[in-house]
Amino acid sequence: MSERVCVVIVTFNNANMLAKLLDDLRIQTRLPDGVIVVDNASRDHTENTVREDYPEVKYVKLKENLGSAGGYHEGIRRAIETADFIYTLDDDVRLKPNTLAEIIQGFHVLEKTSEFRIGTVRSVGEGHPQSVPTPLEICPWRGTLFKTRIVREVGLPSPDYFLYGEDIEYSLRLAKRGYCFYWIPASICQEDKRKRDGKAEMGLFKKRGTRYQDPFRLYYAFRSEISIYLNYCLFMKLLHTILYAMKVVLMILAKEGLSGRVAIGAIAAGIRDGFRRKLGKNSRYSPAEGESH
Repeated sequence: MSERVCVVIVTFNNANMLAKLLDDLRIQTRLPDGVIVVDNASRDHTENTVREDYPEVKYVKLKENLGSAGGYHEGIRRAIETADFIYTLDDDVRLKPNTLAEIIQGFHVLEKTSEFRIGTVRSVGEGHPQSVPTPLEICPWRGTLFKTRIVREVGLPSPDYFLYGEDIEYSLRLAKRGYCFYWIPASICQEDKRKRDGKAEMGLFKKRGTRYQDPFRLYYAFRSEISIYLNYCLFMKLLHTILYAMKVVLMILAKEGLSGRVAIGAIAAGIRDGFRRKLGKNSRYSPAEGESH
């Protein structure tokens, strides 16, 4: 019996990009055996688009926005019921026709030839500098393949982070069990950049950088990382996160002055709740209707 591969996509108010991705999945040289779309209570035409134009997709609409963490938790929970492999995707990516075939093949080759335990493999974006599989530290959900037996071994990803960090925690959980992660350069999963991706470019002391612009993104990003690094006793990473938070505050003050106090307050609240390990969805920092999950 051949291995069954299920694709899990989490979406939120992004019907047009989601449709392009679903079109890409239809023309894969190795078709997925199932596609699950978890909709974080979108208010655009996502439901009509999927139900009418993609009847082969298993569409799951949540009653409320549970963020990326809740969305992937639900999608993966459903996928392990029937699949041998799970391939996770964001709703704003495009695939080549051989993306799925190449990442599955890459997983099998590494599993046979590597001396390490292969936890997950990940597709690359166009312009990736390497032509052979190389290790990576963590595996975000965008373009990541793993076996369902891993989920049965280590459990589902936590829904408690709401937004940002659940993929970091899951990678650390797998690494603690001795699993390793690899890029598969033959498999392309390219971000189809949105008009607004939530990031802003800023400068400080003649150095350029980017940061999350929306207060809710700043809150969850810092809260999640601090909580995770505390839980796993990764104190150098914790220090790096705190120093980066200070840098972002200075960047905001340099560009916006006191008008940036809402963003600075979100950073402070995220740091505070991270040290308190206070997770879950915070009603003060919810995405606006048109924002990404």
